Formats: sequence, structure tokens, C-alpha cells
Amino acid sequence: MATYKGSPCKGDCSGHKAGAAYARRGGRSLTFSSSSFNNGMRIQQKTFKAKGKRTRMGITKRSK
Repeated sequence: MATYKGSPCKGDCSGHKAGAAYARRGGRSLTFSSSSFNNGMRIQQKTFKAKGKRTRMGITKRSK
């Protein structure tokens, strides 16, 4: 079974990789249709936090 940074994948880990790439580009919206995409985003966010980088997921927007 394939894994992506310790997380098991059902196939070729493309969902995990796409979610991680989306998070690296600043995306922060989770999806209802792909749990592997969401896992990839969470894994990338944990990587950012471990390195001490600020993430957009932790920033709250204030309405004007």
C-alpha cells in the first residue's frame, strides 16, 4: 500500500499530493468530495507549523 508522508493512500496518492500543492499555494478550503485531498492539505499545514511558518488556515478574516 502506498503512503504519503506516513498517511495511507488508496491508489497513487494523487489526492494527497494535490491537496498539499493547493495548501502550498495558499489554498485553505476543504472539500466534501475528497478525503485524501483534505488529508494532503492537513499534512502540509502540519509541516508548515512544524517549521514555524504562518499559514493562511490560522488567519481569521475580519469583515469590514
